[in-house]
Amino acid sequence: MQRVTAAIALALAASAHAGPAKTAGILRVSVTAVDLDASAGAEQETGTSLKLKRESVRQMRLGLEKRLKQEFGKDRASWPPEKQLELVRMEDAEALAQANYDYRRSDPRAAFEIARMMTETLDGRHAAGKAEHVALADAEADADLVVNVAATRSAKTFPTQSRPDRCYVLFTIGPGTQMSAARFTKVPASYRLRKLGLNAWKIAGPRPDAPVIYFESYNGGGKEFGCETAAASAACAAVDKFVEDNYGLLTGP
Repeated sequence: MQRVTAAIALALAASAHAGPAKTAGILRVSVTAVDLDASAGAEQETGTSLKLKRESVRQMRLGLEKRLKQEFGKDRASWPPEKQLELVRMEDAEALAQANYDYRRSDPRAAFEIARMMTETLDGRHAAGKAEHVALADAEADADLVVNVAATRSAKTFPTQSRPDRCYVLFTIGPGTQMSAARFTKVPASYRLRKLGLNAWKIAGPRPDAPVIYFESYNGGGKEFGCETAAASAACAAVDKFVEDNYGLLTGP
């Protein structure tokens, strides 16, 4: 995804409440967004092309899954670990192809706005003493993790609505300057977000050649007012949960 690779740091990441020293159980985070200038000059693929790619990857995944079941049986948990990982990688590729299609009309300015909302949300939680597992870094160079808002999309439950009531955010979590890619990729490929009421889920990653994890968040649906803000808040909650689940792997020897 070209829109995922370019990012800029938000000035708010160095706000008055940001930048505490690293604390046990807390990692420092920088929030970034797609580069508006780079996105404006990038050539976008057509919906038809993206749909064909999605279907091609889907067929590859179905073929691999069928072959592995024939060879090792239907119980996936009993397969050799390397074969389980092979299918996970293909499922990730399919999910990314789907995301590329779903977010084909994303506006980079909207992604930048969501990144601003996330920064303010994380900053506000820290100022109110509600920070649990993440805190904003003083600058991107001081971050353990970088959260990059890649794209946004929205939809209406009913065509007659004046505003969307379903808002989605595509974002990645990856290693910052203060964390090595090798350390970050200790997070298992099978990792999933699991928390009741958390409107966010993992899409794909990480891989040794692409040390980032793709996530999607959602506002929960049914509310036009505050739709984007709720989706941004769900993304913040996902980042916090990710650090909570993987702090030992991300900071261990």
